[in-house]
Amino acid sequence: MAATLNPKAFPFSGEITCPGCQHNITLYDQAGCEAVVCPQCRSYLLFNDAGRPYVEEKIHVLKFKPVMPLGTTGTLKGVEYKLIAYLEKKEGATRYEWREYMLYNYAKGYAFLSEYDGHWSLIAGANFYPDLANVNCIYGNEAEYEGNTYLKYNAYSPVITAMIGEFDWDISAEKLRAKEFIDPPYMLTSEENIKKYVTDWYLGEYLEEAEIAAAFNIPVESFPEKIGIGANQPSKYKARWLAAYKISGIAALAFLLVQLSVIWLRPEKVLLSDTYALAMPPHVPDTSKHVSTALDSLRNRTAPAPADSLNSFAPDANGNYEFKSFKTPTFIIPDGPVPLEFELNSQVDNNWLSATVELVSEKDNQTWSISKDIEYYHGYEDGESWSEGSYTQTVLLSEIPAGKYHINIYPYAGTRDVSSLFIKVTESVTLWRNVLVTLLLLCLYPLYCWYRMRKFETNRWMNSDFSPYQKDDE
Repeated sequence: MAATLNPKAFPFSGEITCPGCQHNITLYDQAGCEAVVCPQCRSYLLFNDAGRPYVEEKIHVLKFKPVMPLGTTGTLKGVEYKLIAYLEKKEGATRYEWREYMLYNYAKGYAFLSEYDGHWSLIAGANFYPDLANVNCIYGNEAEYEGNTYLKYNAYSPVITAMIGEFDWDISAEKLRAKEFIDPPYMLTSEENIKKYVTDWYLGEYLEEAEIAAAFNIPVESFPEKIGIGANQPSKYKARWLAAYKISGIAALAFLLVQLSVIWLRPEKVLLSDTYALAMPPHVPDTSKHVSTALDSLRNRTAPAPADSLNSFAPDANGNYEFKSFKTPTFIIPDGPVPLEFELNSQVDNNWLSATVELVSEKDNQTWSISKDIEYYHGYEDGESWSEGSYTQTVLLSEIPAGKYHINIYPYAGTRDVSSLFIKVTESVTLWRNVLVTLLLLCLYPLYCWYRMRKFETNRWMNSDFSPYQKDDE
């Protein structure tokens, strides 16, 4: 037999008497019923050629309490259903067990609400989804349906441990091998009938308890608590990752376009580039010891130079040599404010040079002061050459207004063997470090969402023997 299909309404219910216990059993599709379980004595009944029921076997008592009784009606996903059977199943000799609620629609036939560890899916076959006939299974590890790829998640032989309700086929005699393929929130299931050598495909969609409770008017509190992650449970982190990836990608592209526009509209311009010779300051004689006389002047003509003059290149108290300060020519910043980059270069050799650079506005004498150390050392030790430091240092000043400027430089070094200092000033320099930092900041939230999504998926596949994450995590 098959389910009674009528485009308008459910068929009228009927009753039969259980031959085992004489209990009256309600049948919601009497014309299509081929097997039924007595709720009183758990007898599994079949019908003979005369249409009379007989006891085929005894069924185990239910282990779990169904969340809704047989005969419950409701509208789910726009389809009106009536609950006509409830089954408890498990995977062969394993501990994995789940529940199925068999739903009957008068126009399309049967669908199932499957519940495992509090996770629910609405599952239906080709009578609801005719395109299931076009499912393409690739090497048994993937399945393609309507342009989407489903990954193999499970393979097992389902065993019925208990049931109540009516069926339009001898479900107890059925032997199946099942495979599940997921593309959350959807799941494709293939059931191969071992006796008939027929494979049927089913499509399942993950549902929340609240939607099912509202559809069948039952309290959501009666639903079992969720445990872990469902096989086809949708990941909120994936949705967040996709949204963050899209928004951050657009933001990064817009930022780069703006940056390139700024570079094009205000290109870099060198305002100053020159090398300056370093010299010691002039010697200042010490006149505090005596008053000069005409006799002193006569003596100075023939006497040797004072000790202070001979030691005019002597280091200061800290052993450093302070060079004569100098001033650069005036340069103009036509449009501001702009960032200025200062490049300092000196060919120090196993030595160092420190320079205080003072940018001075010739309009109001406003100053910006910076200091930089240039040092470079090298040598040969234990058969290997080494070096550290650099001849060049750069420093950046931002938001410098338009106007005329010059630079005061105050250099000093570890020895007096430093001959020159190269200075280069560039306006509207591209701050690539800031560009990189901005792009990295734009990537932080998408990376966080990606990490949470991956962790969620890894946990989802922990219950599968076909996890695509096992090789990555080994």
